Amino acid sequence: MEQRPGNDRTAILTGRARTAVTLAAMVVLSAFATDNANPASARPTDPVPVMHDVTTSEIVNTVSVPRRTVLTRIKSGLASWYGEVWQGRRTASGRIFDMNEMTAAHKTLPFGSKVKVTDLRNQRSVIVTITDRGALYPGRVIDLSLGAARQLRMVNTGLDPVKLELLSFQN
Repeated sequence: MEQRPGNDRTAILTGRARTAVTLAAMVVLSAFATDNANPASARPTDPVPVMHDVTTSEIVNTVSVPRRTVLTRIKSGLASWYGEVWQGRRTASGRIFDMNEMTAAHKTLPFGSKVKVTDLRNQRSVIVTITDRGALYPGRVIDLSLGAARQLRMVNTGLDPVKLELLSFQN
């Protein structure tokens, strides 16, 4: 048998000796093992649910509406805006771009997500819908439509420091 570092024990235990050691180990381990499982025939049967007619009003009254608003800070950084050059073209989401709508482009957020953008220079806020991919320059976190930039009063500056908060996340 080939002698390599690390297999000294396998070289010593061969044939019947290996089988005897394995069997002894199984006996020792089985002494510590316990079987708490009950066979299926010994388990109590589950009661059969009683079905009755349920009206639509009962369902509406008993099911609570999940909260959809999630206020999560995403990132801070610079925001830029885009407008006339892209007017009427298709965005990455397939929508036609309208520079006067409250829309924005983001690198990773799903299309249809709502984001609250707060201008840190003047504390004005706007809620935009992510419809495009963008903000490709380093340090920029979002590209706003001209309409959103007007609301934030950042058209003349071109770039403003902003804080982003995720309001709703589209799957």
